[in-house]
Amino acid sequence: MWGLLWSGAHCLDTLQVVQTATQEASGVMVAVMLFQQGEMREVWAWELEVEHAMREMARRVEGEELDL
Repeated sequence: MWGLLWSGAHCLDTLQVVQTATQEASGVMVAVMLFQQGEMREVWAWELEVEHAMREMARRVEGEELDL
């Protein structure tokens, strides 16, 4: 009987350790996802700047062609 109780208690201890490790891993995953989201926003902003610059260059080239 004592062996059965000890075995059950040991399983509960193992379960608690696994749950704690899972929570820590989830926290790390959330932190990484938030970091990625920030990086994606920076890339998006950079893409908008490049797009704007390319449109401005195209507008100037078209303007120069009209002046010729």
